Amino acid sequence: MFACLVFLLTLWFAPVQEREIVRQSEEHFARGVELQQKGDLEGARAAYEAALKLIPRRIDALSNLGVIFAKLGQYDQAIIRYRQALALDPKEHSIRLNLGIAHYQTENYQQALGEFDKVVKAQPDNIQARFLLGMCMFETGKLKESLAELEKVYGAQPDNTAAAYALATAYLLDEQVEKGRALIDKVFKELGSAESHLMFGLLNLARRELPPAIEELKRATQLNPKLPTAHAQLGVAYLLSGARELAIQEFKQELEFNPRDFIANVRLGWLHREDGKLEEAEPLLRRALELRPDDAGALFQLAQLVQAQGKTDETVKMLEQVVTILPDYMQAHVLLARLYFKLKRTDDAKREQAIIERLTAEQQKKQPTAESQKP
Repeated sequence: MFACLVFLLTLWFAPVQEREIVRQSEEHFARGVELQQKGDLEGARAAYEAALKLIPRRIDALSNLGVIFAKLGQYDQAIIRYRQALALDPKEHSIRLNLGIAHYQTENYQQALGEFDKVVKAQPDNIQARFLLGMCMFETGKLKESLAELEKVYGAQPDNTAAAYALATAYLLDEQVEKGRALIDKVFKELGSAESHLMFGLLNLARRELPPAIEELKRATQLNPKLPTAHAQLGVAYLLSGARELAIQEFKQELEFNPRDFIANVRLGWLHREDGKLEEAEPLLRRALELRPDDAGALFQLAQLVQAQGKTDETVKMLEQVVTILPDYMQAHVLLARLYFKLKRTDDAKREQAIIERLTAEQQKKQPTAESQKP
């Protein structure tokens, strides 16, 4: 609103020549809006660009041009226009929301998260921004933070099936099985959709009830072969049941439709690494880390792969990252101690051995004793 007021004042007080430029720019802009409403995206794009050629600092034209590029699937160009508009007025939260959505559509979840976070802080009641913030947190492995946001969204909109779906999934992955079950029973029990079968499959998987989990997940993939994460979760269920080859097939199937699925990338990368297929495993594990840079498990898998390639120094750096992210990661400490000894870094190796001894003692304390198991 403020930007439009400034524009009108400019039109009123400008000298005649400048007023003519403003008038022509406004005509192009109005033409762009008309063509956009008619669905002529290329025509609208040309009109907005003509308006901007005359007045490059038009926020409204920059914003609308970003929308056009997004609808054309040219998200990189949309992002440029949204950023140009926000540089003129950082408080245009609707433009920032669109910028976040453009990042989200290109699966750049970390960048999208930052934009949605700013919108939510400025507009706490913006449910769309909060939902997308929760989804970005989910995609980047920030499960607890994701749950907090999705619970707020579902609390505000209990009829929002998408929010219920995301929240139930997050509950199950966070091992809050009863909360997940209650929500699934409430929202999805009467549905026969692929999404509902995926929900019940995830619920059974969380309970480690593998045969019904496999049946539900298979049904989900049959109803919608391109349903995100369904093949990946079926692969997990097969893997836990010992059907390794079937798991590999499902992970590959997921990646055909959804090449940036974290679970499919990290699990298939792990299986290929175990099979000695390092060239096939490496891009999968690196993609998994691109999606979730702070995932200790994916980083450890890649460290093992790099070690198998004979790159000891690089392996050590990765393992040091792993134990920084997850200080109690026993396997990482064991491998790190071994490599420190190999590199003659004796003090570092001894420090790791002390950590290993402490972690082992803590694990032993948690094990039930024979006395405690007596009736």
